[in-house]
Formats: sequence, C-alpha cells, structure tokens
Amino acid sequence: MALQAVRLDFMHPGGRASRFGPLLLLVGVIAAVSVLSYQREVGREIVLREARLAEMRAMASRTLPALAEKESDTPEMRSEVQKANAVLQQLNVPWGDLFTTVESAEGADVALLAVQPDPRSRNVVIGGVARTLPAVFAYMDRLEHTKHLRDVVLSSHEVKIRDPGQPIAFALSATWEENKR
Repeated sequence: MALQAVRLDFMHPGGRASRFGPLLLLVGVIAAVSVLSYQREVGREIVLREARLAEMRAMASRTLPALAEKESDTPEMRSEVQKANAVLQQLNVPWGDLFTTVESAEGADVALLAVQPDPRSRNVVIGGVARTLPAVFAYMDRLEHTKHLRDVVLSSHEVKIRDPGQPIAFALSATWEENKR
C-alpha cells in the first residue's frame, strides 16, 4: 500500500462549508432579529401587567368615605347612616394583611381553628390547637415579630387529656395595626 500525498492549500479554501457560510449567516441574523422582537413584546407585556397590578393594589388599599348625617335627617335615616358607616368601616379594614400575617406565623406544631377580628377595637382573637405548650409560646413569639400584630397574650389554654397526644387548645388575643413600629 502506497501512501497518497496530502495536499494542503490554506490560501484558497474550498469545499461545501464555504458555500453554506453566507446562508448560515443569514439564518443566524433572522433568528437574532426574531428573538429581539419577541423580547420587546414580552417587555411590553410585563409593563402592562405591572401597571395592572399597581392599579389593583391601589384599589385594594383605598378607603371608602363615611356618610355624613344631615340635620334634616329623620332618626330612622340617622340610624341607617350609622349602620352604613359601620359597614364602610369594616370594608376599610385591611383584612388580607391581617389574615396573611396570622397564617404566616403558623408552624408545623400549631393548627389554627378560629380568627375573630374586631375592627372597631383593632383586636383579634386567635384560637387553635398545638402539640405542646412551648409550641404555643413559639407561635406567640412569631406573631409578636410580624409586621402587623403586637401585644400578643395567651388568653386561655387547655390540655385535651382525652385526645390522642394530649394537644393544647389555646386562645390568643392581639392588637393589630396597619404599620407596626
């Protein structure tokens, strides 16, 4: 077997690769333009959704004005105005923030059974069950360190002797405010 001579010519490259080069360049440019176009479209969609989200947040945080009583109103009308103002006061309470705060402090050893807020006094009573009394205290500490609750107090507790594992039923009292400290 005889070896054939290899011919190397770096000055004049030839072959199929050099013919497809411009075509591949054109395909790459088209792909880059389409990706940039898509990126611009996604950017516009993000701006629109952020504007919608800001609008919804503004609507959620709005406060409804109270109705004013007039001197010419009858006693029945004044009573209706007071009832309507009570309803408006309850609608103005940031319920979502309160419930999110209470739920965010919940742990694996604590289960909530009741949340009873009083919008007039800004107090909330939280009822639940825990595995141990230290778990109740840890939950109280987490509530105290949340953004909206303060003065968390253990109102009552009871060991459920007849239940398996003897869980602790408890009731907590706390004061909530929109912006803590």
